[in-house]
Amino acid sequence: MAGTALSAWFWSESVWLPPGYTWDLLVHAQHFNYPKFYDVWTYPFLIAGAFIFLRYFVLTPFMFTPLAAALGVKDTRIRPPPPNAHLEALFRQYRSHTPVEEVRKAAHTAGWTERQVERWLRQRAMSARTTDLGKFCGLAWEVLYYMVYCVFGPLVLWDKPWFWDIRHCWYGFPEHDLDTDVWWYYMVALGFYWCMTITHTFQHRRKDSNQLFVHHILTIVLISFSWACNFVRIGTLVLVVHECADIPMLVAKMCKLCGRQSWMDSLFVVFLLLWLSTRTGIYPVWILRSTFFEAHVILNVWYPVYYIFNGMLLSLLLIHLGWTYLILRIVVRKLQNKQIDDVRSSTEYSADENDDDSCKKD
Repeated sequence: MAGTALSAWFWSESVWLPPGYTWDLLVHAQHFNYPKFYDVWTYPFLIAGAFIFLRYFVLTPFMFTPLAAALGVKDTRIRPPPPNAHLEALFRQYRSHTPVEEVRKAAHTAGWTERQVERWLRQRAMSARTTDLGKFCGLAWEVLYYMVYCVFGPLVLWDKPWFWDIRHCWYGFPEHDLDTDVWWYYMVALGFYWCMTITHTFQHRRKDSNQLFVHHILTIVLISFSWACNFVRIGTLVLVVHECADIPMLVAKMCKLCGRQSWMDSLFVVFLLLWLSTRTGIYPVWILRSTFFEAHVILNVWYPVYYIFNGMLLSLLLIHLGWTYLILRIVVRKLQNKQIDDVRSSTEYSADENDDDSCKKD
């Protein structure tokens, strides 16, 4: 009974639907196909599982690893320090941010100097890092997905009126028919982001790990939310705008791992232009302008989901602006005659050169 009441409260038609519509009317409509909400909690997980299997058991061993070897990417690993149960527990608790007081206590317990404890923790952290080969394979997977999806998007949307005139996202809303190709476009995107969210939990931390995780979760929520409200048309435009900019940056990272610095610099310029034009240009000017200023005029209604949806889209823009700040830091470094470094993928842990030399590789 409590569960039914909670479900009725959460799915309140006065919150989710425009005035005059009910869930029963939309779901059982005969003249158009309304999205079924349970689709986003079933098929994407199957697709995510297929993606994980394809990535780790097919593409990585049989395609990405041989490609990395051909390009000279090494699978070098830092030798782990001698086993020490107490320090291992300390490392697992604090990772690379062990408080000074804890280091002091550990040194006293082990009968070591604080410097020896710090060196052990540093070597342990370095041995846990993802190898260049692992990074290359992960990047290759993302490049392959985004390239296929960037082709898939325009193919799906080319004959859709809202691709050419965004106001068609609001004309006749919410009685929009869901085409089969658009259904697949949504399910594949959700499956990929679930795949990335699941694998994110056991990957090595990066400077933007928290931002990236929030981005994945927000994207999943936003896609699922737009599906439930049949904001699918505007959702497809958000997806098609967002995916293309990542490709040159991912390829640039691969070039860095292969030692092609000049290629990386050139691709970074392409990435910067695409990022600024899509994430901070087309997205707010084309999409947010329509959702904020055109939608309510065409629909001539105001209801809670409209504000929630716009809030999510605005949150996505704020994350983009945060990443843009990191990217522009790279530009400043380059203008200062420093080598381009990918701030978005750097690890949160860095060791000094002397300690790097002391950690012998296998």
